[in-house]
Amino acid sequence: MARSPNKLCSSSGQRCWGNISCWKSCLLFVAVLLAAGGAVAGRLAFHQPGYLAACLLTRDGNHDIREWVEYHLFAGVDKIFVYDHNSSVPVIAEVSDYVASGKVQYTYLSSELPRLAGPEDFPNGFQGRVFAECLEQARGYYKWMMFTDLDEVMYVMHPQYGNSIPAVLKQYEHAGAVLVHRRDVGSSGVQERAPGMGAMTTFTKCVTSNSVMVKGIAQVDYAAVSVNAHCFDYKEGRLGIRLGDNRTVGRSSDIDNPPADPPLLIYHYGGSVAEYTARVATMGTGVSGLTTKSIVMYQKLDSTATQDCLAGRQAHAAMLAANALRPVQPFCTAEGLRRRLARKGRTQKQVAAGAAAGAAGAGSGRRMLR
Repeated sequence: MARSPNKLCSSSGQRCWGNISCWKSCLLFVAVLLAAGGAVAGRLAFHQPGYLAACLLTRDGNHDIREWVEYHLFAGVDKIFVYDHNSSVPVIAEVSDYVASGKVQYTYLSSELPRLAGPEDFPNGFQGRVFAECLEQARGYYKWMMFTDLDEVMYVMHPQYGNSIPAVLKQYEHAGAVLVHRRDVGSSGVQERAPGMGAMTTFTKCVTSNSVMVKGIAQVDYAAVSVNAHCFDYKEGRLGIRLGDNRTVGRSSDIDNPPADPPLLIYHYGGSVAEYTARVATMGTGVSGLTTKSIVMYQKLDSTATQDCLAGRQAHAAMLAANALRPVQPFCTAEGLRRRLARKGRTQKQVAAGAAAGAAGAGSGRRMLR
């Protein structure tokens, strides 16, 4: 559910209607970040290297992105590369504090979504090119890159791993990628979500077995973009390993006989009835240019989602216990921005130069992926 523009430019819970200074400060903040996105994107030497990164392409995901980001950071992701595609209200409003702290690298971009002629065109399509950029940016700084969507949450299912995705991955460093099955989660009878109803605790009814469809966490040095978002091409003799039975696979997005109890499992959330109905109307072809979504598909899934799936609620409880959930903190004041940039080692002169660049490009501050 998208926020209204006045909620985008808010500070300490106060709306900016009629407050010119507040609006100018907020727009300056957003402009500087948008202008910096293209320049900083390739300079990961400014960031602390880590083990696991995530690549997220989203559109109008304002309702869920903060929960998604906070959960995956809690589960051991070191850095999240967010590509915000044509959102009516940029999702940076929800995660600006994580952008400022360096945990999220945010890029707003515009692009058409051409229908692809076939799977072999995926690497040169919109989603494929975003995936390739994620791999390129991570190379040399992160060992693994997770590729899942905003409606997909990677849960750690075995307690011995302590809600840590990296704890699982450390057993598979000989693989080109680990492949994780999905479990489809229905609406749980929710017609429309109210603000504050997160996916992890709201949607708890799923289908009775894991899907044959997989998503992957790729080793950045041994995997490349393949024919769709669910598989990889591999290098130097590496292969993918399916979690749950350690079956090795090559280029495969559907793997039969999914194990019932894998250490990692993706919950694939359909959302509320209102959400999946709107998704069909606005994103019927998906972002890959290869898929087709229909209301009949969602209704059929929803009617069979009768089993309790509680990994989301359990993970949310663990996050609460660990104080891993923080209130939204939109740093939309000039003083707050100045302090944040200063703590990152930037001088007042550099801050002023960035602000001037942001103001100059504010009218067209969107990055084009050509």
